[in-house]
Formats: sequence, C-alpha cells, structure tokens
Amino acid sequence: MVAALQRADSAPAVLERRIIMSERTNLIDTIAGTDIFSAFARMMRTSKANEILSGGGPFTVFVPTNDAWGKIPDAQMNGWLSETDQTRLNHVLAYHIVPGKLFASDLERASPAMSLSGQEITLTDKGGLKVNTSGLQARNIEATDGIIHGLDTVLTPPAIPAATAVGSAVTATAPAPPVMTAAESLATRKLS
Repeated sequence: MVAALQRADSAPAVLERRIIMSERTNLIDTIAGTDIFSAFARMMRTSKANEILSGGGPFTVFVPTNDAWGKIPDAQMNGWLSETDQTRLNHVLAYHIVPGKLFASDLERASPAMSLSGQEITLTDKGGLKVNTSGLQARNIEATDGIIHGLDTVLTPPAIPAATAVGSAVTATAPAPPVMTAAESLATRKLS
C-alpha cells in the first residue's frame, strides 16, 4: 500500500510505503514495482547494475524519481546510455547505494556515508532531509535486503565529468573509477 502525505505547510508531499512483512520483496523488485522509480529500475536492469544489489546486503538505496531523471541534460544522459559498457552510468547508479540499512531517522548520524562507487555522500537534516543537496521525496520503503529513499535530484559523483556534446559525438574528459563491490565497501567502512 502506498500513501502520499501532504504537509499542512504546503511542503512537497512525502511518499511513504508500508508493507506487511510477508509482502516484502528484495530491493530490485521493490524498486521495479514502484511507479515513480521506473526510470531507475530500467537503468539498473539495462546497465546490469542490478548485480550490485544481488550480492547480499543490506543496502540503503537513494533512488531518484522519474522527475529527477528528467532534470539531467539530454547530452549527459545520452553519453551515459550510449557507452557500450555503460561504465559512467554504473558509477552514477552505484553512487546512490550505501552498505547497511539506514532509516530516515538514522541518516544524519551516518554522515558522511561511503557509497558503493567509493565516494562519500553527505546526509543532513537542515531544512529537510537531504542527500548531498537532493531532498527526500519518499522514505523508509523497506525491502527484504535493505531500504529505499526517493530523491528529487540525481546524485552525480564528483569524479564523473559531465558528458558534453561535440558535434554529434558525446565525449567525457576522464573515465569513471571502478565501482566497489559490496564487500570492498564494507571493508573500507570498517577501516575508517
């Protein structure tokens, strides 16, 4: 069951999904079954980034809504999608995944958090819950292997250069760093 909550102060609605324990599915299926996350689910599937979430868990996934993906410039999106192995897209998607299960009430205490891309994300609760500068549009969507929070903006890792159109070709200035496995990310987190 999905319910949208409209705050009295006219702030954006926050989506919260409550599921009976026996109805829960894994992160991949939960994301795919939530309409506002269909673009993220499609990119995870076509880029084979779903393999990141298949390695156990638990994970916290910060999923940009379909509207958030619409804010990405066409040239940048086309650059990510047109790569044969979609390395940069995989890196962007991995930047949205953190090892461990972080409910909204845990986010600020967990900051900074190391994403599976190997880069930190900042979690704050100043003027509303934020991941870097992206606001939470949905929170605490539980799955059997983690939790999902919806974002109003796509997180772009600092090492991912924006693709730029040059004539009809899309180029980038540097390759994306490799995506960490879940085990590597957990090991790094324990060392710090």
